Amino acid sequence: MTKKQVTLYLAALGFLIAIAVAIVELFLLPPNTVDIAAGPKGTYLYETAQKYAQEFEKSGVKVNVIETNGTLENIALVNHDTKNIEFGFIEGGAANSANYPNLESLGSIVYAPIWVFYRSKLGTIRDINDLKGKRIALGFITQGVHNNATHILNAVGITAQNSQFFDLGRKDALKALEANEIDAMFTSAPAEDPLIKKLFNSPNVSVLNWLDAEGISRNMREFHVLTLPMGTIDLINNKPANNMNLLATTFTVVAQKETHSALIYLMMGILDDIHQPPSFLHTENEFPADLDVDFPLSADAQNYYSRGGKPFLQKHLPYWAASFVGKLLLVLVPLLAIIYPFSQAYPVLTQWFYTRRVNRFYLMLVKIEKRFDEGGNREITQQELESLRSQIEALIKQEKIPSSYTNLLYDLREHVSQVMKRHVIS
Repeated sequence: MTKKQVTLYLAALGFLIAIAVAIVELFLLPPNTVDIAAGPKGTYLYETAQKYAQEFEKSGVKVNVIETNGTLENIALVNHDTKNIEFGFIEGGAANSANYPNLESLGSIVYAPIWVFYRSKLGTIRDINDLKGKRIALGFITQGVHNNATHILNAVGITAQNSQFFDLGRKDALKALEANEIDAMFTSAPAEDPLIKKLFNSPNVSVLNWLDAEGISRNMREFHVLTLPMGTIDLINNKPANNMNLLATTFTVVAQKETHSALIYLMMGILDDIHQPPSFLHTENEFPADLDVDFPLSADAQNYYSRGGKPFLQKHLPYWAASFVGKLLLVLVPLLAIIYPFSQAYPVLTQWFYTRRVNRFYLMLVKIEKRFDEGGNREITQQELESLRSQIEALIKQEKIPSSYTNLLYDLREHVSQVMKRHVIS
């Protein structure tokens, strides 16, 4: 291969790489802003979204935490075709995935007990059936707890026909409970939530011990039965005073299907950092997990769980670099798959091309010599032979002929000269 050919080859390769880089920059780089549909301000999920935002910003990604009224609003926002909201929180068991085709799950992040707080003046509520006929706040209609509470109550025969239901968020429900406007309220939050501790220590409020939790969970598989040990909420005041049964689902992070893979992996790493430590209700490394996923698990999340963490590039490179290199490889590898076989075949093709050309000249020489032997028009035959020699001379003088093949042309030229001498052509 001549220097000129090498130069052209390298230029073509550089051009392809430039195209690949341009494609990555224009179409494949991840966004630098992210939206998270969280929940009402002051709730566990809203505060968790704020923690996510701090971690995202360490990688140069700005996060917009969107205040919402809960699970159903979150999934409606993330599922929306044009709002481009990447992530949201949902409460397990609160939504039907068939109604939200644009959503994928990243897994569960924490247990979400369903708490029932009631006025102490009602006496001891032994189980959920004792709420029949009472005034009950279920949460915002867009919150997951509203949906789950309604299912549980209906399952035991408590309906709007024999009891009074109120669609109140937990702040309004707490005010109504303290003002004797309702008898009980449902809320869903991890045991560490400050409001839970406040309610446990309220002298006018009692909490339901789910003695029938096992039976409910056997009939409604989306729920878990957990034990809250004595004193877990408040060691000083020994709250709860005895071990308690809890009925719980989980909080899950969902993503829009079109969310960039780099953002998914970044989010998965953040979920690990924030939710792997133990809590009152789960052990270390229990979360995040592909548990209670009401929506199909994202392929990137599945890959993350199966590998036990981030892929190689995300482990060893910053967010932007890992994304860029990963996507660049997706473009370059197919190109190299085309270029490499061609580069390997190039010498063979070159040899075939020049050997074929020399063989064609030899065939012409054989025909010319045959016409000499047969006594044809010598003047015309001599002109053909001289023309053949001129073509060979011109080819030898061309710089693009590989040096390794010029010997073939020199041999051919010598054979032409021998034919000319043999037939006494001056």
